Amino acid sequence: MGKGQRATQAYKSTEFIEQVRDEDGLVVGNPFKLAPSNSGSLLQDEGLASSKKTSSVSPAPEAKQEKTVSELEAVPSLILVTTYLSFLMLIVFAHLRDFFGKLFYPANYVQLRVQNGLAPMVSDFESLWTRRLYGRIRDCFNRPITGVAGGHVNLLDRVSHDFNNTFEFTGRVRNVLNLASYNYLGFAQSEGPCADKVEAALHEHGLTQGSTRAEAGRSVL
Repeated sequence: MGKGQRATQAYKSTEFIEQVRDEDGLVVGNPFKLAPSNSGSLLQDEGLASSKKTSSVSPAPEAKQEKTVSELEAVPSLILVTTYLSFLMLIVFAHLRDFFGKLFYPANYVQLRVQNGLAPMVSDFESLWTRRLYGRIRDCFNRPITGVAGGHVNLLDRVSHDFNNTFEFTGRVRNVLNLASYNYLGFAQSEGPCADKVEAALHEHGLTQGSTRAEAGRSVL
């Protein structure tokens, strides 16, 4: 039977009732036919009918799956190997510096040893990344600014004489483009289009209702 059609079959004495209904549920054609002599002939008839239908209907062509090509460029093996070797070399030198530093400069590693029966806050291995790797490039991050952050920020220049363990301000201030936070939209500024629209909305709608909706009613917001 076709799509959207329903068929119910029943046996009553010598009559074979086949009801074919359309999409609206109405019976199509004469539902009464002669009953088959046995159930085997019924199965045989149904098998022939199904074989005719399958032979008359051609199989649908298989949809070709398009191969998706990754937009990311494949990293050459040489770059991968050299990158891992570079990190390995940094870690090895960091452990060597800690080893010789504990021998010749023990005072610089007091915070990493047990003192008065108290364990250190972090072990030397846990703080290895901060002390030996991140500390070398710390000047690239956590840059201090002055004033309100907006589309541009006032950056305080600093310099270090002990491999970024401590910093000294030079007194120079530079106005640079802000690419470090969402304040570049002007949300934190006291002037500009964002501040003007916020002030106008406060004058029109107020700060708050001061009570529940049942008591104070509702606003246009």
